[in-house]
Amino acid sequence: MGKRFLRSIVVPLEDLPASAARAPVDLPVNPLSHLLLRFQITNTAPAASLTYSAIDDLINQMTSITVRHNGENIIQGSLRDLMVLNAAVFGAWPGWSHLSDDDNAVRSIVFPLCLGKRMYDGASCFPATQRGNLQFLLTAGADGAGFDDVNLSVEAVELIEGQPSEYMKYTTRSQDSVAGQFDVRLPIGNPLLGVLLFDTGLGGSSDEVLSWGQIRLLKDNVEQMYATADYEVLAAELHTRMRGMPFLPGHVHQLNAAGAGVEISDDAHTLVSTGYQGYAYMDFDPTMDGQYELITEGGADLVIRGVGDEASAIRTLPVERVMVKK
Repeated sequence: MGKRFLRSIVVPLEDLPASAARAPVDLPVNPLSHLLLRFQITNTAPAASLTYSAIDDLINQMTSITVRHNGENIIQGSLRDLMVLNAAVFGAWPGWSHLSDDDNAVRSIVFPLCLGKRMYDGASCFPATQRGNLQFLLTAGADGAGFDDVNLSVEAVELIEGQPSEYMKYTTRSQDSVAGQFDVRLPIGNPLLGVLLFDTGLGGSSDEVLSWGQIRLLKDNVEQMYATADYEVLAAELHTRMRGMPFLPGHVHQLNAAGAGVEISDDAHTLVSTGYQGYAYMDFDPTMDGQYELITEGGADLVIRGVGDEASAIRTLPVERVMVKK
């Protein structure tokens, strides 16, 4: 008999109130591979041409998503941060099952959240636990301009014969950079597979004023892997890891709709992409087999040292490989 997985609906499709925290949901007790978050939105007519960004607004609305075990956060971050990390590190991209631009039509978008290195891997998933110990939590902001209703459902994939030796932990750490040198401390204890970074300067500006600038990795004041790296190179390299330029989701093609047909076809169109802009990834597992993973155990201090151009908000999401005690 082959191995078995069990997929079930943890939260049936329900209304998700704006600007509110949803009550915690108990997750299944068997070894857990991943969750699938479905958001269904109802369109409203755009207020003006070229401002219809319902999908992007939906992502921004989900300000905090958490998977928590006995009070400890295993996954925590905004939907956008978690979307980028799951796509970049685990190859788990969001998907669309229903898209329509019509007023009062619905759109349905699904976002995976992985608890192991890859989906359906019985050796890399969250271990079995008792009912009520593992919970899902979500906090939403205000509805976006392109929709007036949000529904949520959550599905879980359990691995019945799973015998995990590890699971993945990734939670958001936020702080402000400075104009000049600054340090961001990383967790010590578990091996690290990489760190997702966000740069406010690169994410929301067209100039070359960056929050991170050049970065280095130091363990007990000794360079590790990244002696020096330019943030913009790491940001571009993230695209190659994701097998292409990650424009989705949330982009707009702009053109002169009032012009003649030949003018429209000849115009250069501007592509405005906000989906993955501003992110970079420090990869400690480029071969995806653990041979380069960063060992942190025994260290006293582990930091990313940046030399930035401005003081602004930055974020890090270290990807920790947590070993399961037998």
